[in-house]
Amino acid sequence: MANNPSILQALLSTESSAALPRISAAQLLNAPENKALKELWTEAPTHPGEFAGKKIAVISTDGVEEIELTTVLHHFRSRGASVDLIAPKKPSYPNYLGLQIPEQRATHIVTIHYIETAGWIAFDKTLDQVSVSDYDAFIIPGGSWNPDTLRADSKVTGIISAAAKAGKIVAAICHGPWVLSDAGVLKGKRATAWWSTRPDLENAGATYVDEPVVVDGNVVTSRAPIDLAPLLMP
Repeated sequence: MANNPSILQALLSTESSAALPRISAAQLLNAPENKALKELWTEAPTHPGEFAGKKIAVISTDGVEEIELTTVLHHFRSRGASVDLIAPKKPSYPNYLGLQIPEQRATHIVTIHYIETAGWIAFDKTLDQVSVSDYDAFIIPGGSWNPDTLRADSKVTGIISAAAKAGKIVAAICHGPWVLSDAGVLKGKRATAWWSTRPDLENAGATYVDEPVVVDGNVVTSRAPIDLAPLLMP
């Protein structure tokens, strides 16, 4: 998003009557309380080579919260990291289930604004093309549909479990810690997440901490889109 207040105002004007419950990126960035998040998007990075030579895997599927995904991609790519967006392959289901998957899903995943569908974003690799040794960090954005699907995928939980055991950074935002809990990496850890998922984290053996960002060893968790700035620019 360009550093131009009129663009924000134009977006806010067009978003004034939401058809569905949603998260407005324009409203978030326009709020004084989220000044640091706006600057993350609109200001040139102070250290553009901060993550040069680092390789980061962002694992997502359909229903990922758009601002969480795009902010993570933008932050690390604009600071020199090599970032791959990794997704499960296009699923297929028996006809009797009535589930239809567009052909575009073979190369893209669909993002959301809370409940409202947002748009398609191309991914770089599928899960079967990924090796834990290829990356320095693994990040799982939220949106409740996205991690709820990922947590049921043994390839995803296997990658996260192996990455944590290898000492790689594993991070998750919002509902994303669901995946970490199902991968078995939160037991005995301090962690945070979207507030309603607190029982899930505690049932997985974590100590829930209601803070914007919680770091326990190589496990990093964060609560919500409003916490993106302290997560990425502590």
